Amino acid sequence: MAMGEVFTPRRVIPVMAPGLISLVLGGLGGIGIMWSWAGASFPVKLEVTQHFYLMIAGFFAALIGNELLNVLSMEWSGRQAGGITLALYAALLWALLAGTVAGAAWLSSAAYLAMLLVLIIYSRTYLKPSKMGFRPSAYNYLIVASLAASIALYITAWIGGGDLGVAMLIFPVSMIYAVMARDIALVTGRRPARERLGVLAFLLLVASFAMWTFGIVEAAGALLAASGAASILFSGIAQYARREKLFSYVKIWSAYLWLMAAGLILFLGAPALWRDIAAHALALGFIFNIVFGVDVILIDMIATQMQKRIVVKPRRGVPMLEVVTFLLLNVGMLARAGYAYAYTPSLAVVSGPLVGIAIVAFLLYTQRRLMQLSA
Repeated sequence: MAMGEVFTPRRVIPVMAPGLISLVLGGLGGIGIMWSWAGASFPVKLEVTQHFYLMIAGFFAALIGNELLNVLSMEWSGRQAGGITLALYAALLWALLAGTVAGAAWLSSAAYLAMLLVLIIYSRTYLKPSKMGFRPSAYNYLIVASLAASIALYITAWIGGGDLGVAMLIFPVSMIYAVMARDIALVTGRRPARERLGVLAFLLLVASFAMWTFGIVEAAGALLAASGAASILFSGIAQYARREKLFSYVKIWSAYLWLMAAGLILFLGAPALWRDIAAHALALGFIFNIVFGVDVILIDMIATQMQKRIVVKPRRGVPMLEVVTFLLLNVGMLARAGYAYAYTPSLAVVSGPLVGIAIVAFLLYTQRRLMQLSA
């Protein structure tokens, strides 16, 4: 293997460092918001706007940026993004982090848009033939479409007075749709056969978020549920179940259940607190169950390509940390929904820490495995 084709895990650090800080600050701020619901005090206090900027434009943008500029780029083109691109993206993340903490919304917005522009410019890489000579597929075009939709909806919401938090959330959710158009085959062992169905699911998702951003909530919920159903049919997880990947199936089905639940909540015109549940069902329940289910397989594939062996200690066939993080994430989300239903203060108190521990533990676990590739 040529030197230019060797994956360098340490190159993810400049992008992930501000992202992880955003995760910690935004997560602690989110816990503080939930504790205030229960009448409890928490040392970290953030406004809701600061919370979603840190989590979506900070953490998710770092996570997705790392995937597009490093991991997925290595898979498709045989190389990671150049040092200048990575440095620019990292600098924008630091600027967004500083602006959000300082309450400078203009800086956070400018940095977020600039980051999306960096990604959409780099995404031209995915419109070229792969290192193996494969032509771009729906997966490649949906990556670009996700970035374009994210930019367009954010600008439209900013100008038209829409819900910026919802407008920003389309970025990570639609990118999951795009990447799953290809990565689901790592779980099912079969490439999705009906690409048009995947494109339809994506378009329904974009339409749903556009309506939700501007307050057309019930229709948005119906479209979101329809999008989830189309995505399930496209992915093939309803037909195929590989025994050796069974736990990943459980995670991915859990993700789609959270997405469908979000659609149902919106469709029923639920009050504001339940709309918060819907947003977090997507941001946490859908996205992280997908990440938990696919990333472990993706890292194994990279390790195989690099002829590295990563040893984990399984218990009954599944690494215990994966089981624990999955349970913590979903129990924490159920506690959040339980509070919205019963207004039990203890549920609001435990929900955030459970989810936060799950996410941080999983990220540290995957980063450690990536670092083992360069050992």
